[in-house]
Amino acid sequence: MTMTTKPIIAYCDYIAHLISMEIKNADHSYMRLLEKAGRAFYDLGREGEFASTKKTLFITDVYGKKYRITVEEEDETNVLV
Repeated sequence: MTMTTKPIIAYCDYIAHLISMEIKNADHSYMRLLEKAGRAFYDLGREGEFASTKKTLFITDVYGKKYRITVEEEDETNVLV
């Protein structure tokens, strides 16, 4: 495969993993602000099949506020330049 060939795989798993690990590793100082940073959840259909390559991370801070980080492929027709 050359650099001009479109890849047939997406790296959502890898990117979500890196984000999760960095959040866990970066929030270790005396001023810890995050309570929980979990694993990535898959986007599944009703029957448990993969609906897309999208991955979602859920983070909770020390005050109980919840955050969602979503990693998904960009639709090439909807890219902001």
